[in-house]
Amino acid sequence: MPSVMDAPELVEYVETHDLTIEMRERPQPHQARPRFWRTLAHTIAGYFTPAPRKQHASSCRVRQPFETPADQLARQYPTLYLRVFTGI
Repeated sequence: MPSVMDAPELVEYVETHDLTIEMRERPQPHQARPRFWRTLAHTIAGYFTPAPRKQHASSCRVRQPFETPADQLARQYPTLYLRVFTGI
């Protein structure tokens, strides 16, 4: 039975290219703009400090308590409410 995979060929010669990198002068560091580092530090600190929460104005409406359908029936039709829940 023939094999599924052929034997790999041996490569005896590998061509290499000249990969030398030219060494250039290192670029001189630039002078930072005035207040650059202070602005950068302030911006970074802002990411780690939570913003103060704003308080709601006292003029906002207070929510009414939730009214169930049975409560609404008792308020609007007290007689019907008593008849339904007493079984009369």
